[in-house]
Amino acid sequence: MSVGTSPVRVDVRPKAAGRARYVDDLALPDLLHAVLVTAPAPHGRLLALDTARAAAAPGVVAVLTASDVPGENQVGCVFPDQPLLVEDTFRFVGDRLAIVVGTTRDAAARAAKLVEVRWEALPVVTDPVAALTPESPLAHPKGNLIAHQVVRKGDVDRAFADAEVVLEGVWQAPYQEHAYLETNGVVALPGADDGVTLHVSMQAPWYVQGAVARALGLPLAAVRVIQATTGGGFGGKEDYPSEPAACAAMAARLLGRPVKLVFDRGEDITRSTKRHRVRVHLRVAARNDGTLLGSEATLHVDAGAYAGLSTVVAERANISAVGPYRIENARVDTYVVRTNNLFGGAFRGFGHPQVAFAFESMMDELALRLGMDPAELRLKNAVGPDDTALSGQPLAGSGPLRRVLEEALTASDFQARRAGFDALNRGAGPVRRGIGLGYILYGVGLHAGGQHIEGSGALVQILRDGSALVAIGGTELGQGAATVCAQIAAELLAVPLSRVRALPTDTALLPDSGPTVASRTTLLSGNAVRDAATRLRERLLPIAAELLGVHPERVVSGPGAWQDPDSGREVSTVEVAGLAWRRKLKLAESGWWAPPPKRWDTARGQGDAYLVYAAAAHVAEVEVDLLSGETRVLKVTAVHDVGRALHPEMLKGQVYGGVAQGVGYALMEDLQLKEGVPLNANFTDYLIPTALDVPDVQIVLIEEPFKDGPFGAKGVGEPSLIPCPAAVANAVSHACGVRFRELPITPERVLTATSRFMTS
Repeated sequence: MSVGTSPVRVDVRPKAAGRARYVDDLALPDLLHAVLVTAPAPHGRLLALDTARAAAAPGVVAVLTASDVPGENQVGCVFPDQPLLVEDTFRFVGDRLAIVVGTTRDAAARAAKLVEVRWEALPVVTDPVAALTPESPLAHPKGNLIAHQVVRKGDVDRAFADAEVVLEGVWQAPYQEHAYLETNGVVALPGADDGVTLHVSMQAPWYVQGAVARALGLPLAAVRVIQATTGGGFGGKEDYPSEPAACAAMAARLLGRPVKLVFDRGEDITRSTKRHRVRVHLRVAARNDGTLLGSEATLHVDAGAYAGLSTVVAERANISAVGPYRIENARVDTYVVRTNNLFGGAFRGFGHPQVAFAFESMMDELALRLGMDPAELRLKNAVGPDDTALSGQPLAGSGPLRRVLEEALTASDFQARRAGFDALNRGAGPVRRGIGLGYILYGVGLHAGGQHIEGSGALVQILRDGSALVAIGGTELGQGAATVCAQIAAELLAVPLSRVRALPTDTALLPDSGPTVASRTTLLSGNAVRDAATRLRERLLPIAAELLGVHPERVVSGPGAWQDPDSGREVSTVEVAGLAWRRKLKLAESGWWAPPPKRWDTARGQGDAYLVYAAAAHVAEVEVDLLSGETRVLKVTAVHDVGRALHPEMLKGQVYGGVAQGVGYALMEDLQLKEGVPLNANFTDYLIPTALDVPDVQIVLIEEPFKDGPFGAKGVGEPSLIPCPAAVANAVSHACGVRFRELPITPERVLTATSRFMTS
């Protein structure tokens, strides 16, 4: 058996040995190097761009500007509001003005500094709330409001009128940098047939294909996109790589030579997308016994200068804004707003971590007001299989819901630990301890608004020697997608995993499979592999039965062999595949899987938002030094509903990584902007967790197979992070006796909030 075990990953040896080739490792004859000239300020009118000195510099082959774009000068992902190269107005510091192409990167970089930019300043818009006032300057000619999304459920006004307790507050969730090990990079090669081939570090090949085809004025068929070995993404390589890819492709096609464009770390942080900064205003209505009656949420999502994926991110924030609780009356208003700040985009959790931090904090505040245990309050209101999600979608079939919360409380010994910490903290020493809970309900896959791109393809071949090839529409970012899909093929085709080769994702081999996001790759690509491999298995099974001399129904398969369990006889897959090949049977299949259509009422935010839901609960224990303000996360207990763990150790690895990123978001990752300009675009001043900052992580996996998942699997990539910042923030608030409503909870914020304790 392969599925359900934890074999060595299919990509581990080349990566561990240093043989894997990332974009910057690719070397080609006549290779040129591109460097971008970007905006000198967050908002300004471009008066003139003098490229003469740069073009004459040693080693420079060309300097390209907006007038050189052969197709449409547009790279907007959802809305056409973003130029590839600025023509008249730049709107954030990552806007591209020119592409300098040289024989070496150093030559291009030196010349880029010689491009003279004449410009005049325009008003800078930085506050998404103020941006919606009539007196605000415009960050974009299409207006500062991109979208207004809503949820309308029940009678909210009546719920608040009937409430015995009403709480209100404002939370601020900050930017977060993806901090992937490998920065954005692309190599573009012009084709003899006027097409172009790109090798890209990315997680959405078909986004890149579409953007390049648009900018170059080519049909999609003329643009081939191949995923290079990719050193992490976390959402940051969903939409953004289309922009450098289009620049490199444009240069390659115009100059007739391959072009490499790779960012250094400062360039990457300044130009690429970030987790959205979100302001959350919450009101909650409840009875004195803790029953939630209603909730009202107003979200302001800071999109930055362009729409990008912001409306899509906001869809998930909008529908997740009141947590995994039974609330029959809810009103949510989500405003997606343009500013001149950094560009917002996809990041693991996709708008959900921000609202989970706010609502889980509110649940702790409500418990304190009512004199209830915070776990008891959650258990009282947690949804079950007979309930509906905020969108009115039935939760029957989504597996364990309350059980996840119950397991987290039991595994962490929550109540006893909380009582012990309360007793410890009454000693009034400077070192306090706290425990906090984060509980979420995550919609697996794309929201109903994006269902038109929610399908995935696969190509599976079994060769005459019994080995196999697997190509999937999802991308391998380090998370293990290639291994899991190879396991599925190995399981169905009776091929040892060591003899299955996973191919790079390639738009020339596979149908448009959308982006690798939303914890959907195992589900969609895995089902596509299952589709293809099942049809191959049906072709091989009669051959195996014939060789065994039994009816096909009696044949079972194992690693490398087909067996008759009654007699114990077996025949190798090598023999079976060889005979099938000699009989000219088709030994390659294309697979496809897409979820059923979702009904959705945009005007009310009601309907089937997601295919299925997965619950997750994290309990964090922290230690806070009130003298220094320093917080240490001691332990996180992470309980996840995963459907079925196809590779348990890789799945746990996802949880470890999600916890690490969640701890960073909660405590230390503080991207500072001044009037739209980042002040700490480096890993010296932008702090991320090190190995010493990652706590002990206790993982509990709950397996209740999902009927539509490959071998019962769901997804875990994003739920592994979402509850963690909320749990850590609640734990710090418990330790300090002060509610923190803004992340990250830095030592400075702890000292400011607790100074009255230390001076009293």
